[in-house]
Amino acid sequence: MQKQIQSASSTKKIQPTSAVLIANPTSGSYVDNKKQVDETVQFLQAQGWDAHLQLTQRQGDAGRIAREAVERNIDVVVAIGGDGTINEVIQELAGSETALGILPSGTVNVWAREVGIPLENEAARDILLQGQRRRIDLSKVDDRYFLLMAGIGLDAEVTHEVEQKPAKKLGVPGYLLVGLWKTLTFKGFRVYLHIDGKKSIKAHAMQIVIGNTQLYGGAIKYTWQAKCNDGLLDVCIARSQDLINTLLMGIDVLLHRRQRRQWVLYETCKEVEIRTRHAITIQVDGDPSGFTSERGVINVSKELC
Repeated sequence: MQKQIQSASSTKKIQPTSAVLIANPTSGSYVDNKKQVDETVQFLQAQGWDAHLQLTQRQGDAGRIAREAVERNIDVVVAIGGDGTINEVIQELAGSETALGILPSGTVNVWAREVGIPLENEAARDILLQGQRRRIDLSKVDDRYFLLMAGIGLDAEVTHEVEQKPAKKLGVPGYLLVGLWKTLTFKGFRVYLHIDGKKSIKAHAMQIVIGNTQLYGGAIKYTWQAKCNDGLLDVCIARSQDLINTLLMGIDVLLHRRQRRQWVLYETCKEVEIRTRHAITIQVDGDPSGFTSERGVINVSKELC
């Protein structure tokens, strides 16, 4: 299912509109930038927008606020935060005419980087006025939408571990430290994929990345051919290797070398069914999302209007 989003790629000015801005008052990024957030609300109001800030109080509030905005026919919901906040918001905006706006303040801000939204607050808020509304694809893991990617295996292990450890407070360095440790210890897994109900693939994988977009973690590109408006999923299966080849694969992927193709299987499709023999961790848009054994068969699909 597609939804509207504001993009940085146009100079066409959007007419004054109604907007709800959502922020988490307990997040470090909000505490550090509260003055800028307040100035942004005032800035939008000065431009004729009916803009109001709503602060979350507990888990799930961002989704609730977004859902209420859709019910009230609000034009734009502005997510102030990172990719996790955006993912919570899109669950409610999917299929509606309420657009998504971004003021990036997360750890990596992959979606903002993907579509060219500046990370600086003043430049990002200008995009809310000057950006063009676009319809994009959303993808689904079972019943949960994702905007960026879903991962199964090594990267999901890292995500799960970081969420449970003090390393999360370190930001990107924390992810890198846990990622290095997991790379040294993760053994891979057997997986069966059924592509578009036609093609079958069996593999011993280190990880699987199913991308709606190209960027992964802000710099890496596992699904380097992905487009968020082509109606297709890009599936990259990183085959399990010994330690030396795993490190070489990581270097090739990080540097976007053509040699990365030798380490992976790459498919494009509209739907993929995934089975694993044992419980394998899953992440969706960079947040933990359970294990494969809890779901039996995982269905990932591209949603279109």
